[in-house]
Amino acid sequence: MPSLQDFVKESGKKNDKGFQIFNTYRVGYHIKLFKDRFFIQPSIAITHRAYHTKLPDGFKQMDDKWSKFIFGEPGFHFGFNF
Repeated sequence: MPSLQDFVKESGKKNDKGFQIFNTYRVGYHIKLFKDRFFIQPSIAITHRAYHTKLPDGFKQMDDKWSKFIFGEPGFHFGFNF
């Protein structure tokens, strides 16, 4: 997911702009229900901030505290087939 970012100081003044690419990698199973009219998809995911432009100093210090990967995010998707 590409996203444009605006970095804003506590005073409310815009500090800088940035760009980030955020990915989610999922492994799961597709379960068909009611003659394939409905489905559920339980899954587990790894999220990854693949790319990020240079951050302003205060934001970089906060960002460095967190991993670029998050493991084990649960997912439960459901839907209807037309």
